Amino acid sequence: MSQGFWHAAGTTRRTLRWARRLILALLLPLLLLLAFGQWWLLPRLNDYRGPLADALGEALRTPVRIGSVDAVRDGWRLRLRLRDVGLRDPDSSIAWASFAQATVSLNLWRSLREWRPAFGQVRLEGVSLTLEQGPDGALRLRANADSENATSPLEKAARWLFAVRRLDIIGERLTVRRLDGGAISILRPYFQVRDTAEGQRLTFTAELPSGLGDRLQLNVERQRVDDADPKAGRGTFRFETGRLNLAGWPLPLPFSAGQVGLAVSGDWRDWRPVRLQGQLRLRQARLKPEPRTTLLASWLAAMPDSELNFEWNTQDAGWRLRSQTRFGDGHSQSAARPRFELNHAGDHWRGEGHDWRVRDVLAWMSPWLDESARSWLTALDPGGDLPEFTLETESGFETYAVTARLDNLAWRPARKLPGFEHLTGSLSLTPTRGQLELDSRSVQVDTDGLLRVPLHLDHLRGAIAWRRDADGWQLGSAGLEVANADLNGRFWGSLTLPDQGEPELDLSGRYWDVRLGPEQARRYLPVAVIPPAGVAWLDQAIVSGRVVSGELVLRGPPSRFPFDRNEGLFETRFQVEDAVVDYLPGWSRLEESRGSVRFHNREMRIETVPGTGRLRDAEVGNLTVEIDDLSRVVVRVKGQVKGLGASLWQRLKESPVGQDLGGDLPDLRITGQNTVDLELTIPTDSRPIRARGRVGLLDNDVTLPALALEFDRLRGMVEFSEGDLKANDVQARLRGDAVRIDLDLIDDVDHHELRGQLQGRLEPQTFTGKPVGVESFIDGKSLWKAVLMVPTGQDKQSNLKPAFTLSLSSDLRGTAIRLPEPFGKDADQAHPFALTVRPRGRDTLELDLKYDANVRAMLALDGYPQQLRLDRGELRINAGTAQLPEVSGLFIVADLPRWRLDWPNATPDSTNSTAGDERKTAAWWGLLQGIDAQIGELTIGDHAVTRLKMGATRRNGGLQVELESNELAGRLTLPDQPTPTQPINAALQRLSWRRELEKDTVARPSVASDPRHLPPLVLTASEFRLDDKALGRLRVVVMPMEGGVRLSEMDLNSEWQHFTASGEWHWTLGGQLAQLRATLWSQMLGETLAAFGYRDTGITGGETEAELRAEWAGESPAFTLERMDGSLKFHIGSGQLLNIDPGLGRVVGLFSLQNIMRRLSLDFSDLFQPGTSFDQITGEFVFKHGQAFTDDLTVEAPAARIDIRGRTGLRDRDYDQQITVTPNLGGALPVAGALAGGPAIGAAVLVAERLLQKGIEQATRYRYTLTGSWDDPVLEPLREPSPATSPKKLVGDQ
Repeated sequence: MSQGFWHAAGTTRRTLRWARRLILALLLPLLLLLAFGQWWLLPRLNDYRGPLADALGEALRTPVRIGSVDAVRDGWRLRLRLRDVGLRDPDSSIAWASFAQATVSLNLWRSLREWRPAFGQVRLEGVSLTLEQGPDGALRLRANADSENATSPLEKAARWLFAVRRLDIIGERLTVRRLDGGAISILRPYFQVRDTAEGQRLTFTAELPSGLGDRLQLNVERQRVDDADPKAGRGTFRFETGRLNLAGWPLPLPFSAGQVGLAVSGDWRDWRPVRLQGQLRLRQARLKPEPRTTLLASWLAAMPDSELNFEWNTQDAGWRLRSQTRFGDGHSQSAARPRFELNHAGDHWRGEGHDWRVRDVLAWMSPWLDESARSWLTALDPGGDLPEFTLETESGFETYAVTARLDNLAWRPARKLPGFEHLTGSLSLTPTRGQLELDSRSVQVDTDGLLRVPLHLDHLRGAIAWRRDADGWQLGSAGLEVANADLNGRFWGSLTLPDQGEPELDLSGRYWDVRLGPEQARRYLPVAVIPPAGVAWLDQAIVSGRVVSGELVLRGPPSRFPFDRNEGLFETRFQVEDAVVDYLPGWSRLEESRGSVRFHNREMRIETVPGTGRLRDAEVGNLTVEIDDLSRVVVRVKGQVKGLGASLWQRLKESPVGQDLGGDLPDLRITGQNTVDLELTIPTDSRPIRARGRVGLLDNDVTLPALALEFDRLRGMVEFSEGDLKANDVQARLRGDAVRIDLDLIDDVDHHELRGQLQGRLEPQTFTGKPVGVESFIDGKSLWKAVLMVPTGQDKQSNLKPAFTLSLSSDLRGTAIRLPEPFGKDADQAHPFALTVRPRGRDTLELDLKYDANVRAMLALDGYPQQLRLDRGELRINAGTAQLPEVSGLFIVADLPRWRLDWPNATPDSTNSTAGDERKTAAWWGLLQGIDAQIGELTIGDHAVTRLKMGATRRNGGLQVELESNELAGRLTLPDQPTPTQPINAALQRLSWRRELEKDTVARPSVASDPRHLPPLVLTASEFRLDDKALGRLRVVVMPMEGGVRLSEMDLNSEWQHFTASGEWHWTLGGQLAQLRATLWSQMLGETLAAFGYRDTGITGGETEAELRAEWAGESPAFTLERMDGSLKFHIGSGQLLNIDPGLGRVVGLFSLQNIMRRLSLDFSDLFQPGTSFDQITGEFVFKHGQAFTDDLTVEAPAARIDIRGRTGLRDRDYDQQITVTPNLGGALPVAGALAGGPAIGAAVLVAERLLQKGIEQATRYRYTLTGSWDDPVLEPLREPSPATSPKKLVGDQ
C-alpha cells in the first residue's frame, strides 16, 4: 500500500514541473505585451476615451460619457481612473447621473482573449442623489442632474443596477425630497451590486447625520430570471436601521425626542413587494407640546416603549396585513399586546382587531382628528378594552361598518354629560347610524359634580341607537335598565345633537324599590343645583324610607338644566313608605309616613297620605313639605297632627318655638287628643325660621301642677308663632264650673310679656282645691278673673322684672262666707278680693292679699318652684297695711269684733290619708311666730267668750298663748307637733261655759268632724261654771288612738255630784263610730239637772245613780237618741214631784215627754198636788236600731205601783207598750211623780188618776196598751179574765 502511495506522489511531482514550464512559456509573451502596453499605451489613454466609454457603457448597460482617463498600477493590477463620468438614459439619451470619478479595474486576460477592454469591478464615486416623489406618487431618482434633466423612476434605476451585475457606487449624499418640499440628506450613500450563486445582490448603506440617527442598510436579493423580460424578477429584501432620532426627521408628528428602530424584510416580484414582515421599535418618544398631540403625548409619557411586528402579503385579489403590537411602560412591563388584521380585495377593505385598548387607539388617532373631536376626547379621556372589533369599508371610505365588543369602557364626565366606568357591551357603527348594546355590571357613573360621589350601578342593560339625519344626530334608547342596592329603574328617551344649536334631551323613566337614608342622600342629591345650605338641610331631613315606585321626565337642553326659564322640563314623582323626615332640629321627626314626592325643575314637594305618618306618638293628618327653588332653599312645612295632648305640649315646649317663647311655658299635664295645624318656613341661609300654627283643644283635661288647677273639657284654638302665642275664648271647665281662657303676647315698647287670662263664675276654693270643711263656711260662686303675666324676650333677661306675675281678683258677689266679721258676708254682698303673686329672687314668691277694706296680708314663700314653704309674712285684720317682717315666721295682728271657732273639718270619704295634711299643718303652725289679737266675742260651738285678749309667743317648740276674758283666764300651750307626751295643754284658772239652747231642739255640731284630726289634749279648769252654775273642778284628757281618739278621762267633781266618763271616737270599716261609758252620782237629781240647764224639772230630792253605755255611728258630737245603741240603768231614790211642766220631757229626753204632754188633754189638776212623793224609780232601757226597749221600768209611790214594758220608737216617734197599774189601797196616788219617768210613766199616772176617780179601791189590777204616735197617743184598757170590773175606755178627753 505504501509503494502505491509513493508512486502516485512521484507522478504528481512530474506533472507539476511540466505545468510550471508551460505557464512560463505562455506568460513570457504576455509579459512582453504588457510591458509594451504600459510603455506605449498608458500615456495615451485619453486618446482612447471614446472606445473606453463605449466599452464601459456596454458594461454598465447605459451610454457613458468620460471627461478624462488615466491609469493606476496596483502591483500587477491595472486600474483606470475616469473623471467627470456621466450616464445617459438609453431610451431618451438624456443625462440622468453625473459622477466625479469612476475607478475601473481592467481584466487583462479577458481583454487579451476578447481583444477588447474587459472590465472587472466598476466603482462610481462623487455623486449626489435625490430621491423624490413625482406628481403621480411614484418615486424617482435624480443623480447630480440639472433640473432640466429628467429623473429616472426608482424601479428603472433598480433594474439598471441589477443589469450591471457588478458595480459600486459611492455617493456624497442622498437627498430624499417630499412633495411638500421637505428634504432629508443622507451622508455617504453606498450601492453595491454583486453576482451571487442564486442571482444578484444589491446592497445599500448610508450614514445619517448625527441628528437623524446612525446607519441605514438595504439588501436586495434577485434570483436569476430570463433576461429577455427586463421587468421580470423576483427576490428578497431586507431594510434595517439601528437607530433613528425622531426629533430630526420631518415626520407628521412633531417628535421632540426618542428613537425608532426599523427592520423590514420580505419578497418581491416584478419589482413590487409581494410579502413583508418587519419590526418597528419605539423608544422614549416625546412629542412637542401642540394641541393636536396632547392626548398622544400623554400616552407616550405613560408608554414610552412600543414595538410593532407586522406581516404583509399579497393574495389573489388583494393583500393582507397582520400586526401585533406591544406597548410597554419603560420598566420591562408589557401593558398590552393588541393584534390587527387588514384584508384588501378589490374595492373592499376588512379589518379585525383583538385585545386593543380604547385609550391606545384614540391616542394615535387623535392627531389626525379635527379640533372638536380632539376636544371631546381630551375632556372625556375614554378608556377600556376592545376585545375584538371589525371594520369593513369600500374604497374611498365613504361607507364603512364597524362592530366591536366593549369591555370596561369608561370616560370622564364632560360638558354636562356624565362619565362612566366598567361599561361592557357591543357596538355597531356606520357613517349614518350605530347602536351600543350594554350588559354591564359594577358600573360607575360620574355626574361631573351633579352628585357628590359617583353613582354605582350593579347592573346596566339596554341599547342606545343613533342615526344621522339632515339636521344632525339622533340618539335614542327603547330602555335602559339599572339596578343597585338602593334602586331599580328603567329609562328610555332620545337625545338630539343638531349641527346648529344646542343638544335636546327627552328622557323618561320608571324606578322602584329605592332606599332612602343619609347615605342615599349623600349619593343621589344633585348638589350642583342646590346650594350648600340646602344640601345640608336635605342631608339632615332625609333619614330613612323606601320608594315604592316613581316616574321621571327630563326634557330640554341639558346645558339649561334645571330650566330656570322654562326652557325644558324636569319632573320626577315617586311614592314613599316608612319615610322618616327630620325637617328641622328641635322639632319631632316625621316617621312611619307614606306619601308622594315631586320634583319639578327646581321645585320640590312632599305630601303625605292623610292618616299616615307620626310625629313621635302623634298621628299626622296630612303634611306637605315644599321648596320652591332648590337654588335658594326655603323649606315650607305645613300639616296637621293629632295626638295625645301631653305629648304634643311637651314637643311644643322642646321646639324652637317654645325656646323662642322663653322656655317659660307652663308645666301642663294634658289628657285626651289634640290637633296641631303647623306651618314652618325654614330658610337655609342666615334668615330666621318662621313658625306658626294652631293647637286644637278637643275636650281635653289640663292640669297646672304648680297652681294645683285642673281644667276639664277644654275646647278652642291656641295659635302660636315664633314670636307670638294667642288663644281667644277657649272654653273649659274648672272643677265643674265653666271658664273662659285667653292667651296673648304683649309686645310693647316698654315690656314684652305672655299674658294668660281666666274668667268664670267659680267657687273661691276652686283655686286652692276643696279643703275639708271649707264648704261649711264658704258657699256660692262669683265671677273670678285670673291673669298670669310671664316676661319674654329682653324682659326675661332683665333683673328688674319678676319671672311672672299672677293676679286673682273677684268682687265675691254670689259667694256666701259664713265667718265672723270681717270675713263673713252674704251672697248678695260685694267684698273685693285681690291676690298678687310675684317671684322674688330665684326661689321666693311674694304674695300680696287684699280682702274687702280691712284685711291685708303680705307673705313670702320660698322653695319655688319645687316645694313651697312659708318663710315670713304678716296678716293684719282691721290693723292697717301688712308689711313683710324682717324675721322668719308668720305674725298676726287682729282686732275682731267677733269670731266663731268651729270643729275642725273632716274628710268623710277618707279613712287613712291625713298624715300628709297633718305634717303640712304642723309645718305651717310651726311658722306662726306671734299673735296680737283682740276679739270682742269668741264663739266656740254654742258658747261665747267675750272681750278676749290673746297674746301668743313662740317658746320651746310651740306657742304659748295667754288668754284673758270675762269667761276664762289662763294659759294655752300649743306644741308645733302635739304628741301624747306633749299634748295641747289648757291650764285655766277659770272657765265659764254658757250654753243658749232652744227648749225644743237638741244641740248638734255645725260641721262634721274627723277624730283623726283631733290632737292630744289635756284641759283643766280649777273653777268650771256652766251657765253661771259652779260645777266644781273639770279635767278632760283626750289622746289619739289608731283611727281616732280616746276620751281617756273626764271628771267633773263637786261636793254634791260626781260625773265620770270615758270613750272612743274612731274610724272603722263602716265609717266613724263613737262609744261612751259614763256614770253619775247625784245627791239631788233635781239640782243636778238644773245645774246642767234643765230648769223647773219638778223634782226635788232623789239621790240618783245612773250608768250609761252607748255607741253610735258617726261623729261623736252628732249624738242623738235615735242613732244610739246601748243601755241605760238608773235608780232614783225617794223624792217629790212638784208642779209638772211640759218641758220636763227634756230631763229624760229618751221619752220625748214634751210631745206626749202636749197631746194628752186629760184633766189631772185634781190629783197632781204639789209635793207628791214617790218612793223610787228604777229600770233599764236597751237602745237598738232607733228603738228603746224596757221590761222592768217601775215607779213605786205610796198610792200605786206602775210597771211599764214595751217599745218606744225613737226614730218613728211612736209607742207600743203595756202598762200595769196596781193600786195601794188606802193610800194616796201622787201620779204626777210618774211623769218624771217619761211617756210610759205619764200614761200610768193617767190610768191611776181615772181609777181613783171611779173607785180605784174596788179594783185589784188594771192593764192598758199605749200605741200611736208621740203627737197622738192612744191609751186603751185591756180586758182581764178576772171578774174585776173594767173601767171606762179612755181616749183623749172622752
